[in-house]
Amino acid sequence: MREVIDFDRDWLFHRGDIDGGLPAYKGIAYMSAKTERRRIGPAGRFYNDNPDCYAADAEFTRETWERVDLPHDYLIGDVPDKRYNPALGFFRYDNGWYRKKFTLPETDAGRRITLLFEGVATHATVYLNGCLIKRSFGGYVPFEVDLSDYVKFGEPNVLAVYAEASEHEGWWYEGAGIYRHVRLIKTAPVAVDLWGICVRPENMGGTRWRVTAETTVVNALFDDADVRLTGEIIAADGRTVAAAETAGTAKKRDRTALMLCADVSDPALWNPDGPNLYTLRVSVSAGGQKTDESSTRFGFRTFEVHPDKGLIINGKPYKIKGVCAHADCGLTGKAVPDNIHRYKVRLLKEMGANGYRTSHYPQAEALMDALDENGFIVMDETRRFESTEEGKAQLETLIKRDRNRPGVFFWSIGNEEPYFADDAGRRIFESLKAFVRTLDPTRPVTAACDIPDRSVIFGQSDVVGINYNLDKIDAVRKAYPDKPFVLSECCATGTTRGWYFDADRNKAFLPADDHDTGTYFLGRERTWKFIAARPWLLGGYQWTAFEHRGEAVW
Repeated sequence: MREVIDFDRDWLFHRGDIDGGLPAYKGIAYMSAKTERRRIGPAGRFYNDNPDCYAADAEFTRETWERVDLPHDYLIGDVPDKRYNPALGFFRYDNGWYRKKFTLPETDAGRRITLLFEGVATHATVYLNGCLIKRSFGGYVPFEVDLSDYVKFGEPNVLAVYAEASEHEGWWYEGAGIYRHVRLIKTAPVAVDLWGICVRPENMGGTRWRVTAETTVVNALFDDADVRLTGEIIAADGRTVAAAETAGTAKKRDRTALMLCADVSDPALWNPDGPNLYTLRVSVSAGGQKTDESSTRFGFRTFEVHPDKGLIINGKPYKIKGVCAHADCGLTGKAVPDNIHRYKVRLLKEMGANGYRTSHYPQAEALMDALDENGFIVMDETRRFESTEEGKAQLETLIKRDRNRPGVFFWSIGNEEPYFADDAGRRIFESLKAFVRTLDPTRPVTAACDIPDRSVIFGQSDVVGINYNLDKIDAVRKAYPDKPFVLSECCATGTTRGWYFDADRNKAFLPADDHDTGTYFLGRERTWKFIAARPWLLGGYQWTAFEHRGEAVW
């Protein structure tokens, strides 16, 4: 059966690059060209990383290693320095190494062993026992590492992660290191794939609903397997409200999608005022034995984005009173504890917000869970507006992870791209939108555009997303009268808490009361009056929910 093990504790960390040197002789070059390619340096299995070594039979390392637990942002303890980039928070971004030793029992042999990294800033290379296992080129995107063929049983394994923080993806504080959780996952060879359950509730009229669940089964065996799936829909109080079964053949060394279908009568609906959630639990049997059990949460809700009436959820109109937000938090930097994510969402709800935009990248699972639980209307945004293989792979991860969340209403596939005014941008948008449709045909696709008078993507957008530019929106609406509109970003009027005087540029102080900053960044009151006066506007996402590091003035 499935085991999910917290892998956050007992890591060793070294800040900075470690030069392993070039091989001087054939033997070193020959052995370094094999599966275990790292026999020199911190990725190597036998590298001495003991920060307090007294061994008589080991070479002492000169590097400084410290013991850390995850999540870990090794940049946030630095003192900001005026010499460094203000957008990135006045920090120097060094690379770093992590190592972790672990032993699996011999009884795990034959199981599928994977690691799930929720986030490593910014690029990452993962080694197991000196063998290169995975490269990640998205500092905000979770990634899975399959260790099954490489892991050793009954003896120590060495996991090494090289974090390249000098590679930048944004114009904000990006932090550095393994800043989100890591999980070790053990399953039978025949099991539900990572994010392999896709739930789609459909209203059949009145209080009748049909739930279809596409479940992707991974089969690591070398033969096809006859499998049986059982699904149970469980309410918040623990009651099973529906069940379903299906059977099929899981292809060898492959992934196979099987469908479950169940009818539910009169479920509690999800909406911003009552965010009711259900759980779908799927059990897998192969060869007459139960091999796996996995679950996901979802909600029952209908919604429409109407070009004249705006956003309608379960037949009731809503205005999005939303915020944009970065994922860092004060002194924790990028390594935000789960309870802080939940606390921030509660504060937003107390403030009166009902919407959240994940600007400008996938954010932590704990935060996304809290948004679902508190009824937020989420615009879920990918980091890269790119139709390359890598760009689509990152987008696929985001969608598969979040497509069961009832709070996710929009997929945003880009933000303030100059390419939005270029025909190449139109082609990229069309390619990405078509790709999204293969993974989730139920939600509208949009992008956050700051050049609405020159945009070439609105014809392809399901929802026209505009950042600022309130003086241009009515004209764009006339050009696209059949499209729903949303202010994907607005306000951005900087303030300084407690400062109720004129702006002081010498101290980088701005008034704390609501105000306009020029004619582009309008204040909260004027922006909300603009939204409220236009029934066809879905609402807006204000910049920004919380103070964030970076984009700074000294």
